[in-house]
Amino acid sequence: MLPGMGVERKSVLVSGCSTSFGFRAARALAERGHVVVAGVPDPAGRHGERAEQLAQTGAHPVALDVARDDSVTAGVEAALQATDGRLDVLVNTAAYTVMGPLEACQPDQLLSMLDTNVVGALRLFRAVLPTMREAGKGRLVQLTSGLGRAVIPFMGVYSASAWAQECFAEVLHYEARAFGVEVAILEPAFYRDEGPPTKAVGDADRLEVYQEHLVTLAERMHRVEQAPKGDPEEVARAVVEAVEAKNLPLRTAVGAAARELLALRSQLTADEYEREMLERTGLG
Repeated sequence: MLPGMGVERKSVLVSGCSTSFGFRAARALAERGHVVVAGVPDPAGRHGERAEQLAQTGAHPVALDVARDDSVTAGVEAALQATDGRLDVLVNTAAYTVMGPLEACQPDQLLSMLDTNVVGALRLFRAVLPTMREAGKGRLVQLTSGLGRAVIPFMGVYSASAWAQECFAEVLHYEARAFGVEVAILEPAFYRDEGPPTKAVGDADRLEVYQEHLVTLAERMHRVEQAPKGDPEEVARAVVEAVEAKNLPLRTAVGAAARELLALRSQLTADEYEREMLERTGLG
């Protein structure tokens, strides 16, 4: 138990700790007294400063690049060494966002994003599930997005990966429960200043075709209903709750913007949602 908290101390592997959500989640868990292994792609190089910051929180940084099979295998082995062979929870935050018109996304760019966001999640699941099955218990916490259940214009490329992450996690919710492994899906929304790294779609010529629409959308969102800035720390708090909860919900929308978007998707008919999107974005 954690001192004074009545909460069991867990051994937790957090991926994607070179970016905001993963770093904040690992730091929050370490501050709560959990044994945290923080995966960063290059702790000895370009992510050295972030690895040092994580170590100062009490976390154990390890090299973990979810887009590489060998790195995932070595990273999970290092995590097991750091936790004396015990792995209670995987928190997967590793992802990045590709933003812009679908037509302007180059196929190689989509494949690269899917390799990190979706195949990377699969690599991690495959690496940790044998240990959890053997222990007869475990928890998989997958960060996706409100865009994993609702579509908005110019975010379709990223939404495709978020929908796939949702699919994999929900399937494991059914398949792994017989072995005592639980699954939680956390669905943050867009945070203006922090969150997954963002890349623009890669075809500049086709992007130019949509410039007028993108300007209209930006002006409309700014004038009519600028999204609240939000606090990315609420994502870290949601991760802590998912790690420590006695009763684990399958899905949790994180933040007001995500809750609003998913409420629209669930409460409106398909035609009503279409009209709402066209009205809000000015694309009608």
